[in-house]
Amino acid sequence: MRFAITILFALITGNGYAQDLVSVASTFLNDNKYIEAKTTIDEVFTNPNEEKTARAWYTKGRVYHEILKSDATEFNKFKPDLKDFAGEVALCYNKTKALTDPSNNLFRLASNQLEILWADGINKGYKAYQAQNFESASRFFEIAQAVKPQDTTAYLYAGLSAQNAQNYQKAIDYYLAMKSFTRLSKEVYNRLILSKQAMNAPLEERLDMIEEALFEYPDHLPYIAEEVRALINLNKYAEAESRLNTVLGRLPNNFELRLRRADLFDRIFKDAFTSGLPERSEKYFEMASEDYEIYLNKYPQDFTANYNYAVMINEQANRVYDRINLMNEEEYAINGEKTIEIGHNWTRIALPYMEMCRKIKPNDPGTMRALEVFYERLKMEAKLAELKEKGY
Repeated sequence: MRFAITILFALITGNGYAQDLVSVASTFLNDNKYIEAKTTIDEVFTNPNEEKTARAWYTKGRVYHEILKSDATEFNKFKPDLKDFAGEVALCYNKTKALTDPSNNLFRLASNQLEILWADGINKGYKAYQAQNFESASRFFEIAQAVKPQDTTAYLYAGLSAQNAQNYQKAIDYYLAMKSFTRLSKEVYNRLILSKQAMNAPLEERLDMIEEALFEYPDHLPYIAEEVRALINLNKYAEAESRLNTVLGRLPNNFELRLRRADLFDRIFKDAFTSGLPERSEKYFEMASEDYEIYLNKYPQDFTANYNYAVMINEQANRVYDRINLMNEEEYAINGEKTIEIGHNWTRIALPYMEMCRKIKPNDPGTMRALEVFYERLKMEAKLAELKEKGY
């Protein structure tokens, strides 16, 4: 009987000791002695088999919360990762709530502290973001993430902060973390695509991201345009053509995609010729010309479209001149002059588009060099002299 009584007395003494430590920790907390408070409350939690009370959990949360908020360097050793430490604080408050009912004062206090913890992370994050201290901003937003893991605000602004800090992979991680609890918006996909571009991710990787965005927003034209650009850069011409043909079949008046297809057909025109497929080359020249002309009829002042169309037409002229250079004397005597005129006719077709480029950008060096060649070929002496007078 004496042995049993001794054991019971020891158990009571142990529980009482733990409760005394919680009280001591609370005293240290009230006196702003946070290191002493942490050491004391941590001792309560050293025994994994001992049942922890709601009061113990709440006290630990308050002690850790004050250490988290403090800017004192002596506390940095306790919180090398702010998000993990904030997660520990949130765990303490949530444990407090789990061990009490909503009418309990500790339940209400823990709920309030969770809201304060979340708001503090958001507000400090905003403040750092506005001060363009983007790396600090992302860390503060992580505090809010730890408190409310399914709140999109903290993830979105952490992503924006990391992106502005040029930490693109981290920004991508923040944005993608939102997928587990919400559908990503177009804004987020835009930023994911831009981040992939900014970090020079492989084209295949960028295309994967674009296609994910298209899966969510299949009719969003900017994503279609980005997809086509990526396919072209990957030399996936057939896939790009199929995509453009499908969309333009539905939206024939989308001039941005019309120009994109003109550029694609232009590339195929050149690629087919170098691959020894002249008939395919001519077919795509005609299709590219049609798209360029439809586009330029709508936007005649587009410098790039005028320039690229002129260069494509001039490629036809160059092919003719190359044939002339390969002629022997006999062939030249028979067909030389006639063939030269064919080449000159192509140059005459290209000329107005290149001259439009000069009107749009009077000092563009590439335009001036091209016009000098065109004027020399066509023996347009007055215009050639005018160029040279201007120092070109």
